[in-house]
Amino acid sequence: MKVTVWLAEGTWRACVDAVSTLGPELEITLLHVADDDVGDAMRFAYHGLLSRHGHDPADTVDPVAVPAERALLDDAKARLGRECAVRVRHGHVEREVVAACADADVLVCARDGERGHAGPKSLGHHTRFVVDHAPCAVLLVWPG
Repeated sequence: MKVTVWLAEGTWRACVDAVSTLGPELEITLLHVADDDVGDAMRFAYHGLLSRHGHDPADTVDPVAVPAERALLDDAKARLGRECAVRVRHGHVEREVVAACADADVLVCARDGERGHAGPKSLGHHTRFVVDHAPCAVLLVWPG
């Protein structure tokens, strides 16, 4: 069985913990999606509001984001404590997650909305889209 674990900042530990209790016969893939909208928003604001002169602040995102992403993936692999594949994608988070789990049997993700309430508000925008469009079964866990 192929299991994809979506690692999102703030909720990834709960997802990894949920998978670590499952059987050893699983093929586990840890997935992180970098949202390109952050750098694009900075770049468009800089060009549109502040003109094109000087240093583009969006150029400072990658030197910080790449090591942070690598650290997250390394921490997740260590927490899982077993062999797994790692995939990194870039783009619109929700669409990239759905595309990445096209060949998976199960997607593991966490609730990322209002933690005090069960129901629709316990899912953030990206997670709601993923739950609604995933081409496989979804294991939805509570963080913490």
